[in-house]
Amino acid sequence: MGALKTMIVAGLLLAGFTSSVAQQVVRYRSNAYDIESGKYMYTENHAEHWQNGKHAYSIVTYTDPKGKVMAVKKIMFTGSKIAPNFDLSDKRSGLEEGARVSGNSVSLYHRASASDNRKSKTLNVPSPIVVDGGFDYFVRSNMQSLMAGKTLTGNFAVSHRLDFFPCRIYKVRDLTFLERDAVMFVMEPTNIVIRQLADPIYIIYDKKTGRLLRFTGVSNLEKPDGSNYRVHIVFRYPDELLN
Repeated sequence: MGALKTMIVAGLLLAGFTSSVAQQVVRYRSNAYDIESGKYMYTENHAEHWQNGKHAYSIVTYTDPKGKVMAVKKIMFTGSKIAPNFDLSDKRSGLEEGARVSGNSVSLYHRASASDNRKSKTLNVPSPIVVDGGFDYFVRSNMQSLMAGKTLTGNFAVSHRLDFFPCRIYKVRDLTFLERDAVMFVMEPTNIVIRQLADPIYIIYDKKTGRLLRFTGVSNLEKPDGSNYRVHIVFRYPDELLN
Protein backbone atom coordinates (compact mmCIF):
# COMPACT_ATOMS: atom_id res chain seq x y z
CA MET A 1 0.00 0.00 0.00
CA GLY A 2 2.90 2.35 0.74
CA ALA A 3 4.30 1.94 -2.77
CA LEU A 4 0.84 2.38 -4.31
CA LYS A 5 0.23 5.53 -2.26
CA THR A 6 3.59 6.93 -3.38
CA MET A 7 2.71 6.24 -7.01
CA ILE A 8 -0.70 7.95 -6.64
CA VAL A 9 0.85 11.05 -5.02
CA ALA A 10 3.54 11.17 -7.69
CA GLY A 11 0.87 10.91 -10.38
CA LEU A 12 -1.13 13.76 -8.86
CA LEU A 13 1.96 15.94 -8.61
CA LEU A 14 2.86 15.20 -12.21
CA ALA A 15 -0.69 16.03 -13.33
CA GLY A 16 -0.55 19.30 -11.48
CA PHE A 17 2.82 20.13 -13.01
CA THR A 18 1.56 19.37 -16.50
CA SER A 19 -1.50 21.56 -15.91
CA SER A 20 0.63 24.48 -14.73
CA VAL A 21 2.86 24.17 -17.77
CA ALA A 22 -0.20 24.24 -20.06
CA GLN A 23 -1.45 27.45 -18.46
CA GLN A 24 0.21 30.84 -18.62
CA VAL A 25 -0.71 34.30 -17.38
CA VAL A 26 0.58 37.30 -19.34
CA ARG A 27 0.44 40.53 -17.36
CA TYR A 28 0.78 44.13 -18.50
CA ARG A 29 -0.59 47.57 -17.65
CA SER A 30 -2.12 50.54 -19.40
CA ASN A 31 -2.53 54.04 -17.98
CA ALA A 32 -5.43 56.34 -18.87
CA TYR A 33 -4.94 60.11 -19.18
CA ASP A 34 -7.61 62.76 -19.67
CA ILE A 35 -7.65 63.84 -23.33
CA GLU A 36 -7.87 67.57 -22.60
CA SER A 37 -5.75 68.04 -19.47
CA GLY A 38 -3.39 65.06 -19.75
CA LYS A 39 -4.09 64.25 -16.10
CA TYR A 40 -3.55 60.63 -15.04
CA MET A 41 -6.98 59.12 -14.33
CA TYR A 42 -6.62 55.38 -13.74
CA THR A 43 -4.70 52.20 -14.55
CA GLU A 44 -5.88 49.03 -16.28
CA ASN A 45 -4.10 45.95 -14.91
CA HIS A 46 -4.39 43.22 -17.54
CA ALA A 47 -4.01 39.50 -16.89
CA GLU A 48 -4.28 37.36 -20.04
CA HIS A 49 -4.90 33.72 -19.12
CA TRP A 50 -3.63 31.31 -21.78
CA GLN A 51 -4.45 27.62 -21.80
CA ASN A 52 -2.76 25.14 -24.13
CA GLY A 53 -1.44 27.96 -26.28
CA LYS A 54 -4.80 29.75 -26.62
CA HIS A 55 -6.03 32.95 -25.00
CA ALA A 56 -8.87 31.65 -22.82
CA TYR A 57 -9.86 34.76 -20.85
CA SER A 58 -8.62 38.07 -19.52
CA ILE A 59 -9.22 39.79 -16.21
CA VAL A 60 -8.83 43.57 -16.23
CA THR A 61 -8.66 45.35 -12.87
CA TYR A 62 -9.11 49.12 -12.97
CA THR A 63 -7.41 51.07 -10.17
CA ASP A 64 -7.48 54.76 -9.33
CA PRO A 65 -4.33 56.88 -8.77
CA LYS A 66 -4.23 55.73 -5.13
CA GLY A 67 -4.36 52.07 -6.13
CA LYS A 68 -7.96 51.48 -5.06
CA VAL A 69 -9.96 49.08 -7.22
CA MET A 70 -12.57 50.92 -9.30
CA ALA A 71 -13.91 48.10 -11.45
CA VAL A 72 -13.19 44.55 -12.61
CA LYS A 73 -13.91 43.04 -16.01
CA LYS A 74 -13.64 39.45 -17.20
CA ILE A 75 -13.55 38.76 -20.93
CA MET A 76 -14.01 35.13 -22.00
CA PHE A 77 -12.48 34.26 -25.38
CA THR A 78 -13.11 30.51 -25.51
CA GLY A 79 -16.21 30.89 -27.69
CA SER A 80 -14.95 33.67 -29.94
CA LYS A 81 -11.96 36.00 -29.98
CA ILE A 82 -13.89 38.77 -31.75
CA ALA A 83 -17.27 38.35 -30.01
CA PRO A 84 -16.37 37.21 -26.49
CA ASN A 85 -18.66 36.98 -23.49
CA PHE A 86 -17.83 39.53 -20.82
CA ASP A 87 -18.88 40.92 -17.44
CA LEU A 88 -17.96 44.32 -15.99
CA SER A 89 -18.57 45.26 -12.37
CA ASP A 90 -17.96 48.83 -11.16
CA LYS A 91 -17.19 48.67 -7.43
CA ARG A 92 -17.89 52.37 -6.90
CA SER A 93 -21.47 52.69 -8.19
CA GLY A 94 -22.62 49.09 -8.50
CA LEU A 95 -22.89 49.43 -12.28
CA GLU A 96 -22.87 46.07 -14.03
CA GLU A 97 -22.92 45.19 -17.70
CA GLY A 98 -21.99 42.39 -20.02
CA ALA A 99 -22.78 40.18 -22.97
CA ARG A 100 -23.42 36.55 -23.87
CA VAL A 101 -23.01 35.47 -27.49
CA SER A 102 -24.39 32.37 -29.18
CA GLY A 103 -24.08 32.39 -32.94
CA ASN A 104 -25.74 35.59 -34.15
CA SER A 105 -27.74 35.93 -30.94
CA VAL A 106 -26.27 38.49 -28.52
CA SER A 107 -27.79 38.95 -25.06
CA LEU A 108 -26.77 42.25 -23.48
CA TYR A 109 -27.42 43.43 -19.93
CA HIS A 110 -26.85 46.67 -18.05
CA ARG A 111 -27.48 48.01 -14.55
CA ALA A 112 -26.69 51.69 -14.05
CA SER A 113 -26.13 51.46 -10.26
CA ALA A 114 -26.66 49.24 -7.24
CA SER A 115 -30.09 50.79 -6.69
CA ASP A 116 -31.31 50.23 -10.25
CA ASN A 117 -32.82 47.15 -11.82
CA ARG A 118 -30.89 45.18 -14.38
CA LYS A 119 -32.11 45.66 -17.97
CA SER A 120 -31.42 43.12 -20.69
CA LYS A 121 -32.11 42.55 -24.35
CA THR A 122 -31.37 39.78 -26.84
CA LEU A 123 -30.54 40.85 -30.37
CA ASN A 124 -29.97 39.13 -33.68
CA VAL A 125 -26.75 40.76 -34.90
CA PRO A 126 -25.38 40.28 -38.43
CA SER A 127 -21.81 39.07 -38.82
CA PRO A 128 -19.18 40.11 -38.15
CA ILE A 129 -20.15 40.70 -34.52
CA VAL A 130 -17.66 42.61 -32.35
CA VAL A 131 -18.02 42.67 -28.57
CA ASP A 132 -15.99 44.69 -26.04
CA GLY A 133 -12.32 43.61 -25.97
CA GLY A 134 -12.92 41.56 -29.10
CA PHE A 135 -12.35 44.73 -31.15
CA ASP A 136 -8.61 44.24 -30.56
CA TYR A 137 -8.64 40.77 -32.13
CA PHE A 138 -10.90 42.12 -34.90
CA VAL A 139 -8.21 44.65 -35.80
CA ARG A 140 -5.27 42.29 -35.32
CA SER A 141 -6.78 39.55 -37.47
CA ASN A 142 -7.23 42.07 -40.31
CA MET A 143 -4.06 44.08 -39.76
CA GLN A 144 -2.47 43.48 -43.17
CA SER A 145 -5.63 44.42 -45.06
CA LEU A 146 -6.08 47.56 -42.96
CA MET A 147 -2.47 48.64 -43.47
CA ALA A 148 -2.97 48.14 -47.22
CA GLY A 149 -5.82 50.67 -47.14
CA LYS A 150 -8.88 48.43 -46.89
CA THR A 151 -11.84 49.66 -44.80
CA LEU A 152 -13.08 47.12 -42.30
CA THR A 153 -16.70 47.06 -41.12
CA GLY A 154 -18.32 45.25 -38.20
CA ASN A 155 -21.36 45.33 -35.95
CA PHE A 156 -20.31 46.47 -32.48
CA ALA A 157 -22.53 45.39 -29.58
CA VAL A 158 -22.80 48.05 -26.86
CA SER A 159 -24.11 46.70 -23.57
CA HIS A 160 -25.01 50.01 -21.91
CA ARG A 161 -27.13 50.86 -24.97
CA LEU A 162 -28.58 47.34 -25.25
CA ASP A 163 -28.01 47.67 -28.97
CA PHE A 164 -25.45 47.27 -31.73
CA PHE A 165 -24.00 49.78 -34.17
CA PRO A 166 -22.29 49.19 -37.53
CA CYS A 167 -18.83 50.74 -37.42
CA ARG A 168 -15.93 51.08 -39.81
CA ILE A 169 -12.19 50.99 -39.21
CA TYR A 170 -9.58 52.35 -41.60
CA LYS A 171 -5.99 53.49 -41.67
CA VAL A 172 -5.11 57.09 -40.82
CA ARG A 173 -1.32 57.09 -41.14
CA ASP A 174 1.99 55.42 -40.36
CA LEU A 175 3.96 56.84 -37.45
CA THR A 176 6.55 56.20 -34.77
CA PHE A 177 5.08 55.78 -31.28
CA LEU A 178 7.01 54.87 -28.12
CA GLU A 179 9.99 54.30 -30.43
CA ARG A 180 8.02 51.62 -32.28
CA ASP A 181 7.18 51.41 -35.98
CA ALA A 182 3.41 51.89 -35.71
CA VAL A 183 0.19 52.53 -37.58
CA MET A 184 -2.88 54.55 -36.57
CA PHE A 185 -6.45 53.51 -37.37
CA VAL A 186 -9.75 55.23 -36.68
CA MET A 187 -12.99 53.52 -35.65
CA GLU A 188 -16.29 55.35 -36.20
CA PRO A 189 -19.99 54.63 -36.84
CA THR A 190 -20.87 54.02 -40.46
CA ASN A 191 -24.15 55.94 -40.06
CA ILE A 192 -23.46 59.59 -40.88
CA VAL A 193 -26.03 60.88 -38.36
CA ILE A 194 -24.63 58.82 -35.47
CA ARG A 195 -21.14 59.81 -36.57
CA GLN A 196 -21.99 63.46 -35.90
CA LEU A 197 -22.92 62.59 -32.31
CA ALA A 198 -20.28 60.02 -31.37
CA ASP A 199 -16.57 60.75 -31.01
CA PRO A 200 -14.30 58.60 -33.17
CA ILE A 201 -11.84 56.25 -31.53
CA TYR A 202 -8.19 56.37 -32.61
CA ILE A 203 -6.03 53.31 -32.06
CA ILE A 204 -2.29 52.89 -32.59
CA TYR A 205 -0.78 49.44 -33.18
CA ASP A 206 2.77 48.13 -33.23
CA LYS A 207 3.39 46.88 -36.79
CA LYS A 208 5.84 44.18 -35.69
CA THR A 209 3.86 42.49 -32.91
CA GLY A 210 0.30 43.64 -33.63
CA ARG A 211 0.00 44.85 -30.04
CA LEU A 212 -2.23 47.83 -29.21
CA LEU A 213 -0.06 50.76 -28.09
CA ARG A 214 -2.59 53.54 -27.54
CA PHE A 215 -6.37 53.97 -27.44
CA THR A 216 -7.88 57.46 -27.70
CA GLY A 217 -11.59 58.01 -27.17
CA VAL A 218 -14.47 57.36 -24.81
CA SER A 219 -13.68 54.87 -22.05
CA ASN A 220 -16.10 52.19 -20.88
CA LEU A 221 -15.66 53.49 -17.32
CA GLU A 222 -17.82 56.22 -15.86
CA LYS A 223 -16.69 59.27 -13.92
CA PRO A 224 -18.41 60.12 -10.61
CA ASP A 225 -20.82 62.42 -12.48
CA GLY A 226 -22.04 59.51 -14.62
CA SER A 227 -20.39 60.57 -17.88
CA ASN A 228 -17.69 58.40 -19.42
CA TYR A 229 -14.02 59.25 -19.28
CA ARG A 230 -12.49 60.60 -22.51
CA VAL A 231 -8.94 59.37 -22.41
CA HIS A 232 -5.66 58.43 -24.02
CA ILE A 233 -4.84 54.91 -22.79
CA VAL A 234 -1.16 54.04 -23.23
CA PHE A 235 -0.21 50.36 -23.06
CA ARG A 236 3.04 49.16 -21.52
CA TYR A 237 4.14 45.56 -22.13
CA PRO A 238 6.96 43.36 -20.87
CA ASP A 239 9.91 43.41 -23.26
CA GLU A 240 9.29 39.82 -24.37
CA LEU A 241 5.92 40.81 -25.86
CA LEU A 242 7.47 43.49 -28.07
CA ASN A 243 10.48 41.59 -29.36
